[in-house]
Amino acid sequence: MKLLIQNPGLRAVLKTIRHPIQKLFLHGVYRRIEQLEYRSFNRRYYAIEQVTEYLIGAQIPGDYCEFGVYQGATFSHAFKMMASYFPPMRFVAFDSFEGLPKPQGIDATDGYSSHFYERQFSCSEEDFIRNLRRNGVNLSRVRTVKGWFDKTLTGEAATSHGVDRIAVAWIDCDLYESTIPVLDYLTGRMGPGSVIAFDDWRCFRNLPDFGQQRAVREWLDRNPGLGLQQLLSFGWNGIAFTVQK
Repeated sequence: MKLLIQNPGLRAVLKTIRHPIQKLFLHGVYRRIEQLEYRSFNRRYYAIEQVTEYLIGAQIPGDYCEFGVYQGATFSHAFKMMASYFPPMRFVAFDSFEGLPKPQGIDATDGYSSHFYERQFSCSEEDFIRNLRRNGVNLSRVRTVKGWFDKTLTGEAATSHGVDRIAVAWIDCDLYESTIPVLDYLTGRMGPGSVIAFDDWRCFRNLPDFGQQRAVREWLDRNPGLGLQQLLSFGWNGIAFTVQK
């Protein structure tokens, strides 16, 4: 049977299956997963549009920061929706541009990994910029910050990006370990009513002790003056909050 699955992790699983009926069944399931992932981009776009309406109505100042940008689809849509309404807004893309780090610790717990693997979602900085240009993004309002988050978002490096106030933080870095430095970076840079969106909130079987849910709980425990109020939910995976201070 010809394998049409794009995800290399899922393809590897299929190749280990010998029974033709079981293989056919799993192939159908995995194709369905990929189709749902494709359609979920439409839900992301709708979420971006809803967030834009909220920013306009609530008059929230600041920049748009995306943590984990992959090929730039969500980033480009955010620019298209927000740029004309908020002329001072800058659009900052934080990414390793090498894909995910190797899942370790709790992110690698057997049976709960959501199939994340090292170098997944890899896209070079050059290809990312090329995609933005193709999508009509004004690059003069864009800044890219390349590197692993535990290096680019901590210490002196964190103050070198010129980001003081964030209106929207879109967090799409999948893993618990990657989310921790992002949240610490946001502390003090998000005002009352700022939006923080988690693209991978319900990964890891929607369990509160894994992934972004665990990282957020621990972040709020470290910062008792902060709170989150749900703004909207999108797709099977995502959720957005407003910051309460």
